[in-house]
Amino acid sequence: MTETGGEIAEQRLYDAVARWNADTGYGFEDMIHAACQALVDGLDSPALCELAGASVRDSSWEVRELVVKSLEELGIPYPGTVPTGFTVAAGGGIARRPGVDSLRLEVTSAAAAAGGGFQVRVYVDEVEMTSAGAGLGMDPYEILVPTNRLVATSEARTIPIARCTCGVYGCGSTDVTIVRDGDLVHWDWSIEVPMLRGVSFTATQYDAEVARVASDHSWETPERTAGRLVLTRVDRDRLRTHGLELSWVANDHRDQELFRVALGIDGDYQVFVDFPWHGRTPETLAGEVCATLALPPKKWRASWHAIDPALSRPPAIAGPSWRPARF
Repeated sequence: MTETGGEIAEQRLYDAVARWNADTGYGFEDMIHAACQALVDGLDSPALCELAGASVRDSSWEVRELVVKSLEELGIPYPGTVPTGFTVAAGGGIARRPGVDSLRLEVTSAAAAAGGGFQVRVYVDEVEMTSAGAGLGMDPYEILVPTNRLVATSEARTIPIARCTCGVYGCGSTDVTIVRDGDLVHWDWSIEVPMLRGVSFTATQYDAEVARVASDHSWETPERTAGRLVLTRVDRDRLRTHGLELSWVANDHRDQELFRVALGIDGDYQVFVDFPWHGRTPETLAGEVCATLALPPKKWRASWHAIDPALSRPPAIAGPSWRPARF
């Protein structure tokens, strides 16, 4: 089949169908144009000829039937059925994507509009992807700490890779599905996609870059170093025996000389444990945090906040030094 700019005709038609929304009509004109272009490029089938002449006046059900028949007659898979790491093949069917792409990762400061902080920026073939997707890279704590979620395994998994420029994932979102396929690693984008195709890397280059960014702490502030050490060293299993889950760690926004650990109890309570810096190193502070959290909660100096207003009493694990949180 004819190729333009390295992309085969079958893939262009597939992409146009994938962007079309039969319920809202979004992408209809582009799809019809793609059907016409497919005929020009040498694809041919009875249903494709009808689809190329379809009009917005036709019912969405009739158009959907033409789309399905066109893809079936051409041997093109229906959108959503192509496995991660594969692409539409010339002549129909699917083919394994070659590892022709390169990956570079960079931790930089996030925009002030996002509340500051940091972001992991993703470059594919030296083109920045996170701003082209939802807008802002994820915080390193979301994908690198305490475990490196970018590590590729033979089991495909989906992780967030970009968020809205306001700093909130969910307000704007870009996900990527990662899977190791022998000597290759494949990424497939979803939600707010930065490009129309998935990307594939040689496993050697991918693994080296993912390991490099995870071991590079040159961007960290003292607060972030202490946070990373706490998040990676704290005994989460011990906390769970008391019904506690670690939520986040950071300096108190009201007092930068206080390092705060936030925990949750079954969605009912928030618990805060504060540690003064007193000029200590991040390593020393993190050591005190982990040692304190290893003690029974009744021995902590902590504050608590009931998420449910009906809860007027402190949680059952509270000790004599626990006080209601003040905001």
